Amino acid sequence: MMGINDHANPRDHVYADAALDLKEIVMGLHWDPPQEGGSANPANLDALCVLYDGQRRALEIIHPGRPRNANGSVIHTGDARTGASEWDDERIFVFLEALPAAVSTIAFVVASATGRAFSGIRGASCHISDRVSEREWIRLDLTALGQCTAHCVATVHRSPTGWKISSDAHAGCGGFFSEPELLSLVASVRGRDAGLLS
Repeated sequence: MMGINDHANPRDHVYADAALDLKEIVMGLHWDPPQEGGSANPANLDALCVLYDGQRRALEIIHPGRPRNANGSVIHTGDARTGASEWDDERIFVFLEALPAAVSTIAFVVASATGRAFSGIRGASCHISDRVSEREWIRLDLTALGQCTAHCVATVHRSPTGWKISSDAHAGCGGFFSEPELLSLVASVRGRDAGLLS
């Protein structure tokens, strides 16, 4: 059975290494709740995971409204809207060895549900970690992304020798995606106009 731990403790920055032995990984997303007397429209971030085939066609999108893929190898812990968790507010678990054979690439995305820029969201950060050891491969301070409202944090690619992780932390708002692709993806998930997230 694929078990999950929903309480990872944030650690210091650790960055991706192409030689890592990846089997079970977790994306964690956190932000702080508004301060007393703060905005009446609190920040709300969402963690997304997109599965692609070898021709870069999207096979499945896992997000708060669709918390697992067809065979259960990708699991989202559900929608958090307050940032009130002590550690991660949303998590996505990926069991790489159980993924369908058609999956070639996995993209991890963070999006602002309200359209608020990351720079205006207190404590906004995310990480990609080993599920078992909780060792972090990537940690990103989302507030450093300025006016971005969506970002591809990392991609994981299938190779002949196993899965390889690449950080998109310093690749602008889009990273793996062009900005129009990213905004279209997020808008399709939300069923909202893409202009809300621009």
